[in-house]
Amino acid sequence: MKISGYIIEKYNKMDGAYTCHRLVDEAKALNIHLEIIGVNDCCITENGIINKEYPLLHKDFVINHYKWGKIKDELNFLAHKSYNNINAFNSYVNKYEQVKSLHSEEFFIPKYILATSLFQYNDLISKLNTPFIAKGLEHSMGREIFLIKNESDYYLLRKNFAIDKEWLFEEFISTSYGRDLRLYCIRGEAIACILRKSKNDFRANIALGATADAVDIDASLQKIADDIYKQTNLDFVGIDLLFGKNKYYLCEINVMPGLKGVEKTTGINIANKMLSLIKKDFDNE
Repeated sequence: MKISGYIIEKYNKMDGAYTCHRLVDEAKALNIHLEIIGVNDCCITENGIINKEYPLLHKDFVINHYKWGKIKDELNFLAHKSYNNINAFNSYVNKYEQVKSLHSEEFFIPKYILATSLFQYNDLISKLNTPFIAKGLEHSMGREIFLIKNESDYYLLRKNFAIDKEWLFEEFISTSYGRDLRLYCIRGEAIACILRKSKNDFRANIALGATADAVDIDASLQKIADDIYKQTNLDFVGIDLLFGKNKYYLCEINVMPGLKGVEKTTGINIANKMLSLIKKDFDNE
């Protein structure tokens, strides 16, 4: 049975986008037709969804890999199945929804406050101490994540962003400065894990210059993968963990994790595993 699908992205042509092109290549190897569809190359009319002047046809599945707007939601109606399911995707793309609802015996949730930058600085530090972290709710790759060391840092949020922008303020886990774990999971199975390290930044994102080493997956990490899947039902997820003194802290989960760092570090063909799972779903129908 040959199946076909769309990867929902920003543009039709995602030059240099490792994850998209890895998925397309692995799809070909599995006799799956997979096409990149850019939200910014689409419009919606009374006659359906148009991409570059051509109406989009229904497909067997879509892979959600773009966060913003309603067009990506409408593209999901073109498919029999969505990976990740669009409702879970839209919910857990938000960092507040993550800390509010996710839990495991294997990690702590940092202390947090959801507020705008108009919230009083002294009220923040009374709960979180200094320094603390300010996170934009939906950005990834380390963007909109700031270490707030003093009141001047805090007021830069008002200067550089809209004053009604909501932030997730979290306690700073100093024992994890410049390092974290990225755990890649497919439907509750921990597939690969890397330790990311930065010499010059409290953030350990590879996109910001951090290096990575492969890490063996132990029972604790597998339990975290299983717990997150049971709570979110996300098919594909990256789980970022910070190092506490006695236990991990949940940093965040990523509903559209990139493949470049983890594949190149571990040598594991995650793209193939993702497409194989999708193919198996349809073979079993």
